[in-house]
Amino acid sequence: MERLHTAAAPSSVAPEAAGHLARLFAMSPDLLAAAGFDGLLKEFNDAWEQQLGWTRAQLGTRPYLEIVHPDDRQATEREIARLAAGETVTEYVCRLLCADGSIRWMAWSGAPGDEAFYIVGRDVSDRLAMEHELAQRAERLQGTNAELQDFAYTASHDLSEPLRMVASFLSLLERRSAGGLDESGREYLRQALDGAGRMRHLIDDLLLYSRVANEEPRRQQVDLGELVADVLQILGPAIEQEDATIEVGHLPTLEAEPGQIAQLLQNLIGNAVKFHAPDRPAVVRVTARRTIGGTVVTVADEGIGIPDADQERIFAMFTRLHGRDTYAGTGIGLAICRRIAERHGGRIYVESSVDSGSAFHTLLPDAPTVPGTPRAATAG
Repeated sequence: MERLHTAAAPSSVAPEAAGHLARLFAMSPDLLAAAGFDGLLKEFNDAWEQQLGWTRAQLGTRPYLEIVHPDDRQATEREIARLAAGETVTEYVCRLLCADGSIRWMAWSGAPGDEAFYIVGRDVSDRLAMEHELAQRAERLQGTNAELQDFAYTASHDLSEPLRMVASFLSLLERRSAGGLDESGREYLRQALDGAGRMRHLIDDLLLYSRVANEEPRRQQVDLGELVADVLQILGPAIEQEDATIEVGHLPTLEAEPGQIAQLLQNLIGNAVKFHAPDRPAVVRVTARRTIGGTVVTVADEGIGIPDADQERIFAMFTRLHGRDTYAGTGIGLAICRRIAERHGGRIYVESSVDSGSAFHTLLPDAPTVPGTPRAATAG
């Protein structure tokens, strides 16, 4: 070991410092070596023997490329050539053959020297195995999610026709025979029609969620002001019924999928109109502001608010904080909003206080630009 530090350390290094370096060299769990360009290890620490199982004599006399996995030798030779040319190598990963026949993955960093190059190798076998397992799990999860989305779409689509038939016959029965029923019979019929209607809304929302989940946004220039005006027309009857006030600030033009953003705004504004305090009509404000790399669209209200504990879970599928008798809905609307935001590369979050209202913020990042083409101007 002394020979290493006599040869490798500058003559100005004090004996005491050289001794410290020698101890650090010996104690390191990483593979440290001075490797000659003639193919042999000149000096190496004990970690080589401990981790690979080869004896010091074998390591000192056997060309180091022979303990590199055959499939990795050509790439390793290229990295050595880089070191010979005076370059530095960082995080080069290859496989080494152990004395017992096993294989270890090592990540190498190297620096050139006059007569040798200096290398540090760290065993990354466990890390790579974990990364491989995580990648496999992610792939399986992605496949499972795709299957579930396909199932939801297929099931919802196939349920639509029989449900439409049930609702049609119930309506026909109400028109033709309701007069012959007693009060209980008419109530049963009313509940059946109401249940069919709720199921119709649920199926429609499931189909919409499946489409959003499976389709990439087809971005184009979207005037948010015009989009909100169209949404307010659709929501006109509900706004009038609740005597709601809608205040719309200056809204920019951005690149997005117009149909999906319209659906997001319709869900958020519709919720703001619906969830108002019982003693006062709804007041809803729609605004937008530029931020670094995107636009934040905000729909705020002065409604009943959302408890802190529920502000994350409201974006999950089928989450309802109130009974249907109090506020109608399927519990899918905010899940659709979150999916739309995510499909645009953004996110949605809420700031809210109970009895003081809520503000839903949707971050929509700017569309990625194609190299060599100017980005379209975005109003803000």
